[in-house]
Amino acid sequence: MKRSHSNLSRGEVLHQVAKSSPLSLKEVIKKAGYKYPTFYVHIKKADLPFETLARYGKALNHDFTNEFPEMADYILNDDVKSYTQLSYEELVKDRDRWLAKYQEQTERYQRLSDKYNKLLEEKLGLRGEEGE
Repeated sequence: MKRSHSNLSRGEVLHQVAKSSPLSLKEVIKKAGYKYPTFYVHIKKADLPFETLARYGKALNHDFTNEFPEMADYILNDDVKSYTQLSYEELVKDRDRWLAKYQEQTERYQRLSDKYNKLLEEKLGLRGEEGE
């Protein structure tokens, strides 16, 4: 597959790599986390998202950056900690962090909303006085 990578169909490349894999298509599709018919939709897409291609690459143990160097940012690394690997305490800590962030943003939104409403009242009040 030494064509210019800008002309390559990502779906076509996926299909070729999957066909040459020692794994069956069903195994590859399952390892990538998709359903069987979805694979056939994916291989028809010339502009298949890099995230999708990276999932298949992980399942196939194939580095698609050889064909598409621009997808280097989308490689799924094994060293990334998934939520299934976190302890209960770590999950609670992560939940609390996101809850605090949500509450902070909610309070910020409320302050902005109050300021906006005050400005509207001032502007509408001015218009009412000017019109009289």
